[in-house]
Amino acid sequence: MQGKVESVKASLAGQDQMQDWAVMGIQHEIFMRVFPSLRHSLVGPISIARMSAAIIKRTLAKGDIGKAVLNEQVARIDQQLEEAVLGIRALQIWESTAKAMATPAEIIQLGIKLMTAPLALRNIKIDYVPGDVLDIEEMRQQPFLYAWLGLLCYFEDHISEPVTLRLEQKEPRSVCVEITHPLYAVKQRQGFQLNHAIIDQHALQTLAHAGGLTFKFGKEWTSFGWDDLGDSAQ
Repeated sequence: MQGKVESVKASLAGQDQMQDWAVMGIQHEIFMRVFPSLRHSLVGPISIARMSAAIIKRTLAKGDIGKAVLNEQVARIDQQLEEAVLGIRALQIWESTAKAMATPAEIIQLGIKLMTAPLALRNIKIDYVPGDVLDIEEMRQQPFLYAWLGLLCYFEDHISEPVTLRLEQKEPRSVCVEITHPLYAVKQRQGFQLNHAIIDQHALQTLAHAGGLTFKFGKEWTSFGWDDLGDSAQ
């Protein structure tokens, strides 16, 4: 009897490990999708700081420079480097053990910022409508962000014609995404080439189950919901 119990425990442990690997694989795909946007936001301040340093060098080479002007340019470099450092530290939110907290609205807006450009390449626009319902209690950012980005990646992979995604929080602890089509007739594009793995509904439900979140799919809408926030996804 004891042997059977241990066998069941080992089997369950193996299933949990496989589930964890599946979640990490999906999260890796999502991270690689948004990495160009992250890289751009990190490199931007450093590039500006380097340009400011080059200006100072050229100014010094020409002769004397006023102390006030020099201090101003150095302060500008310091500001850009501080912004870069904060951006690098913020990368911690992508780690599986990250405990960073944020409000749902903050996480939703971050996801929109990261996915606006990739979606625009598919002629998909985002119309974010801040609702009257506000969830101000913070929740763990990592699982929420991956699931939310996963949904936006899902639209990127499965919509092949110009649309607008209307995002609105109509009820507490959920956001509704409605797919709206242009009023004028648009010729549907031919099949486009995908150079990455496809995020499907099964992948989304895997992320949702791991993070204590929910997805509901309709014909022209999708609902993304979360629970009482806080510790359930830790």
